[in-house]
Amino acid sequence: MKNCKTIVYLILVQFFTFGNLSAQTKTYLSGTYANTAIDWEFKMSEGRNSGYWTTIPVPSNWETKGFGYYTYGKDHKDYKTKPEIGFYRYNFKFNLKLDKRYFIVFQGAMTETTVTLNGKQVGDTHIGGFTEFKHEVTDFLKSGDNLLEVQVLKPATHPQVVKAERIADYWLFGGIFRPVYIEELPVNFIDRVAIDAQMNGDFFMDVFTDISKGNLMLEAQVYDANHEKIGKPFTSKLKNSKTRLSSTFKEVRLWSHEYPNLYCVEVCLKSKKRTLHKFEQKFGFRTFDVRDHDGFYLNGKRVLLKGANMHSFRPETGRTLTKQDMLDNIKLMQDMNFNTVRICHYPPDSEFLDLCDSLGLMAMDELPGWRHPYPDDIGEKIVKELVIRDVNHPSVVLWSNGNHLAHNPKFDEDFFKWDIQKRRPLKNETKTGDIYKDYSPDFDIVKTNFYPGYDLLKQRLFEENHIVLPNEALHALYDGGGGANLKTYWDAIEMSKVGGGLMIWALFDEGLRRTDMNNQPFHQGNNAPDGIVGPNSEKDGSFYAVREIWSPVIIEEDEIASNFNGELTIQNKFDFVNLKECEIRWKLIAFETPNTSASGYRTVVSNKIVSPDVAPNTTGQIRIDLPQNQPKFDALVIEVFENKGLLVYEKRLMLEKESVFFQTSRSNTVKQDKNNPFLFYLGTTTVLFNEASGVLKKVAVKGKETSIKNFPFINLKRADTLKVEHIVYKEQRASVKKENENFIIENHNCNGFDTIKWTIKPSGELRLDYKYTPQEGAYEYVGVGMEINAQAVKSKRWLGKGPARIWKNRTQGGLYDVYAVDKLINIPGQVYNQPEFEGCFGPWKWAEFHIEDNLSIGFRNNSDVILGVLNPVNGKDPKMAAWEYPKKEGFYFFNGIPAVGSKWKRPTEFGPDAQPNKINTSLSGSVSLFVNWNNAENNNNTFKISIE
Repeated sequence: MKNCKTIVYLILVQFFTFGNLSAQTKTYLSGTYANTAIDWEFKMSEGRNSGYWTTIPVPSNWETKGFGYYTYGKDHKDYKTKPEIGFYRYNFKFNLKLDKRYFIVFQGAMTETTVTLNGKQVGDTHIGGFTEFKHEVTDFLKSGDNLLEVQVLKPATHPQVVKAERIADYWLFGGIFRPVYIEELPVNFIDRVAIDAQMNGDFFMDVFTDISKGNLMLEAQVYDANHEKIGKPFTSKLKNSKTRLSSTFKEVRLWSHEYPNLYCVEVCLKSKKRTLHKFEQKFGFRTFDVRDHDGFYLNGKRVLLKGANMHSFRPETGRTLTKQDMLDNIKLMQDMNFNTVRICHYPPDSEFLDLCDSLGLMAMDELPGWRHPYPDDIGEKIVKELVIRDVNHPSVVLWSNGNHLAHNPKFDEDFFKWDIQKRRPLKNETKTGDIYKDYSPDFDIVKTNFYPGYDLLKQRLFEENHIVLPNEALHALYDGGGGANLKTYWDAIEMSKVGGGLMIWALFDEGLRRTDMNNQPFHQGNNAPDGIVGPNSEKDGSFYAVREIWSPVIIEEDEIASNFNGELTIQNKFDFVNLKECEIRWKLIAFETPNTSASGYRTVVSNKIVSPDVAPNTTGQIRIDLPQNQPKFDALVIEVFENKGLLVYEKRLMLEKESVFFQTSRSNTVKQDKNNPFLFYLGTTTVLFNEASGVLKKVAVKGKETSIKNFPFINLKRADTLKVEHIVYKEQRASVKKENENFIIENHNCNGFDTIKWTIKPSGELRLDYKYTPQEGAYEYVGVGMEINAQAVKSKRWLGKGPARIWKNRTQGGLYDVYAVDKLINIPGQVYNQPEFEGCFGPWKWAEFHIEDNLSIGFRNNSDVILGVLNPVNGKDPKMAAWEYPKKEGFYFFNGIPAVGSKWKRPTEFGPDAQPNKINTSLSGSVSLFVNWNNAENNNNTFKISIE
């Protein structure tokens, strides 16, 4: 057995802007995070690498380190007779001190944990994999060498605990996955405190002590973030094991998600004038109310909770995280303008809630259990462990009493028992379950039912009288849900007198990198790729849509005129922040063009705006003082940074007068073939039109035919009938004529088109103007296309709102820019190469595609059609998270684009924005085509230079 060096950390209680030394000393036996884990001796009973002693990093989930079985949904079929058991051993040295007591703390071990120290079992076996527990080891610990042995059963021996924690729609791990430490305390000590600090300055604190002598006092002092004393000390005589202290403070700075003001209380246990123990606790003054038949109120202001469901997860380390992981999770959610996170199915690392407190994010903290509840006796202990650990976090505004069918009404009493603030425990109901069945608490029930369709959501919001908070909504499987129809749902919630908010399912795709699958993210089919973002925060269109829809700031204008006077209308949707506390910047930008190789834009001038005095939930004006001698620009950018310095909103307003993007020579000539009037030569490019229809038939470059053909053709799909009725037109021969330097090809009532008109210009521009009249009805999509070999397309650059593709019910979130993307495989839930290459994009100004054989083709949008690129691929078995799209390979110019569904809902169940396109009139469009417009006619001579 090798000797392991003991790592001892003197913990600094980091208090956001100031630090204090805690009176407790923690000696870490494990590492503190996934990236600081240290090796313990380890033996696995079953599965991979089982049956022999080796080492494993602690903390970790043993599956991610090559042991046991990968388990999703339920444990291995032989778990009862051949359970996965991890045997841990750790040798460490320790120096005992007189008049001290020692406790060993496990912050998380899955699922049933037995602790032995120096050959003797310490305390009872702990049942439950997600909550913190501790045992006193004063009588077990020795000065010098110590041997810690831990036995961890992945599936618990109690069958009901297995049902509660091990039958669930997520990865089921094993092992000591959170830190382990020994805590040193005086003989008489403060075990913990529970704080209720209200918005009016009233402060109540229950102090829980473990003492062996009487006639002791408690003295408390509150400090602000600068470690300045707030108010006077307040005291009380010790009363048994729980003592209530109280005081009132004036002009306190309140905690909220927008102003995460924190305080610290220092509590001293005293014997006469001698301090026996000092205990510190961070907290925030805030009042969170659930007002029945009304809504949620924070500090007297009604707030809507907006966020998503989050597991503790990383593809490489499972449930064991680094501090940076936790910071990144909060940064990701705040980038999407969340104000709340539902920490679903089990409580998070305690440090995650510390970060929510200090950075400003409200949280729902959930009792473990997915489909089955805990047995009463074990569940009561788990509720206690959950609440006493997290009770003082101002970020925790609601408890969740289990998930789905795991709700146990008896546990409501335990939440209220251990929570001094009496926060409301929610029942999370299934899609179709009756939330009132076997449940009639003293308070009105918040309607959390999952995945409501739009009609059902409206019924609950406007016809019933209960707070509505669907805690799983708009399921984000693959590229569906998430941001799709969020705007429609959110508008309804904002308009309702009982709207409480909405939680998207879910934040991340949870693809575990399996060593037996080439370390690729494995999602258990379509069970785990549920996120707004991918396993490593890869962003698709829903990320950008959510960010815009939940922005606390809105600029109402969409473009600016050439005579723009500098004024814009701005809406403040913050809950507490006045816009005068924000920083607003502007800049004029010029975009790169199809004639350059760069992406993005150039900033030609920039400055700050004097932030206007616009109160929350009001509208005002901002004034931009543009320079007198304005340089040429394409768009005005507005950026808003909130009071904590985060960029929460950006908008790019295009100049109404558009620039000339394709810079082409006007001195060229168009040559018409002498024998075929529908054959034209533009430099090295040859174009042939169909003499009957006027359709572009073929394109050749330098005598070599390209795969461009059949442009335009109509492509549409009816949604209201399977029967396709074709309009029969009398075909006429297309006409050709020359007007000035241009050639005009025109046809009427042919191939389903009312009109096709081509204008061939000496610059090389081929302008297509068209009009067609579909049968009246509802269509999934409707537009025109150009056939091309998709395999030959290599990359694209385009100017438009991006970078992500859009669907009919997810058009928000894009920013005008020039984006450059190589064509890479992208399969939702399998291969992550964002942003996606294929699909619908818009609004857009121009696009260029690079094709094999050094061919480039460009398009300019002369109208408001949506660009369709090749054929988007969906993930395996998307259920209803699917879309309709043309099967034929090519580029498309849509007048109406398809909507996308979610895992549990078809698009048509999502409300008006997701309905098929209703067509009852003629449609038209205008697109210009450029072929190799930027290529030299003659290749430059190439010299081979040898250097000796």
